[in-house]
Amino acid sequence: MITKKYISIENYKKLMKNLNVFIVSVILLAIMIPMASASIGNLGTFKQGECINLLQTCADCSYNNLSSVTQPDGIKGFGVLTTMTKSGTEYTFEFCNTTKSGTYNVNGYGDPGGVLTKWNYILEVTPTGSENNTTFFIILIIIAVGLVLLGFILHNYVFAFFGGVSFLIVGIYSMIYGYGGVTNTYSRMISLVIIGLGSLITMLSALDLLGSFDKNGDDF
Repeated sequence: MITKKYISIENYKKLMKNLNVFIVSVILLAIMIPMASASIGNLGTFKQGECINLLQTCADCSYNNLSSVTQPDGIKGFGVLTTMTKSGTEYTFEFCNTTKSGTYNVNGYGDPGGVLTKWNYILEVTPTGSENNTTFFIILIIIAVGLVLLGFILHNYVFAFFGGVSFLIVGIYSMIYGYGGVTNTYSRMISLVIIGLGSLITMLSALDLLGSFDKNGDDF
C-alpha cells in the first residue's frame, strides 16, 4: 500500500512565513548595498581593452595635468607627468592602457583661480563595459544559499535541488563576468569551486528526489 505524504497547514504557514522573510531580506539588501557604495567621484564604466577619454573640467584653469593613473592591481598605468588637451573648459587625455578589469584611480592637478589644486576620481573597467555586478552577484548567492538552507530545514529536496542549480548559475555567471567586474585567475578558481559545489548539491538532491519517487510511487 502506497502512503502519500501531504504538507500540514501549520508547516505550510511556516514555509510561507520563511519565504516572505527571505524575499523581503533580499529586496532590502539590494536597496542598501548601492547606498553604501559612495565614492570620491566616478567617471563611469568602460569596456576592457578600449581607450577611455579621461576628462577634467575647469572654467578658470590655464592647465590641467595628469600625474598618475593607478590600475586595479596597484601598478601605475604611467607615472610621467602628462599634459591634458584643452578645449574650452574641458581638458582631456586618451588613455588606452585598459587591459585589466577593475577600478582605476586617476590623479591630477590644475590651477583654478591661479591656485594649484589636486584632483582625483575613479573609473571602472569591466569585460563587457557594464556596471559593477557586485550587488547582483550577492543577491544570486543569497538566493542560492537560502534555497539550500530551506531544503535542509524543511527536508524538502526540491528546494535543495533548485539551490544547487542557483549555485551553478552563479558559478557560470562569475566565470564569464567576474566579481565586481574583475576577471582573473583567482576569480575563475572561485567560480570553479562554486560550480563544483552547485553540481554536488544538485546531484545529491536529484538522487534523493528519485529515491523519494521510487518509495512513494508518483508522489514526491
